[in-house]
Amino acid sequence: MSQFIVKKTTLKEQVYEYLKNRIIMGQIAPGERLIEEKISETLKVSRSPIREAVRMLEKDGLLDVHATGGVTVANPSTEDYRNLYEIRVEMESLAAYYAAQRRNEEEVATMASFIHDMKRKIKDNNLKELLEVNFKFHESIVCASRNPFLETMTLQLRGVNSFYRKAILEKNPGYAQEAIEDHKEIFQAIVDQNGNNARELMRQHIEHDYQLFMKLAAK
Repeated sequence: MSQFIVKKTTLKEQVYEYLKNRIIMGQIAPGERLIEEKISETLKVSRSPIREAVRMLEKDGLLDVHATGGVTVANPSTEDYRNLYEIRVEMESLAAYYAAQRRNEEEVATMASFIHDMKRKIKDNNLKELLEVNFKFHESIVCASRNPFLETMTLQLRGVNSFYRKAILEKNPGYAQEAIEDHKEIFQAIVDQNGNNARELMRQHIEHDYQLFMKLAAK
């Protein structure tokens, strides 16, 4: 088996993780076509798990599957990011509000560990893992809201959101530290079970993200 596939999961999940990481990190560029045969040769797997992984990535918003049968990496427009922001700011601020009311001690400990991990990833200058831990922190808040509908909808937005977050961190490395400070304030509001404060802090955090991205997009 290929060196790229090492996790003890199903083949489709392994292919999915491999392609997802390459897309998120820009190793496969937006708009670039995926060649099934090349992926099969690289990973030493049949085409069946590749096709299943492609369907998963399409659902995530990372791939576009065309009527002709071609598959390309999604290339979100500025309007896509605006649409994402409008949904994300409402859903995640609501999740923070309910997380503050419903979280348990185990979830609090998990959030704290993600903040600690983000600090280490910044120190190590590890953008790939920093992005992953950042997503986990936000998702841990959604999970703590105890609302499965919020959780499902948030996960569906993760694909487009990954392009957005990577662009911000690549062009503004210093923003990662600012984001951690925001996360610490949101986390403290959740620890204090102050739902209104958690909601407002999350709203401000996402609004800051969006404003920064639009400033970058205008250059």
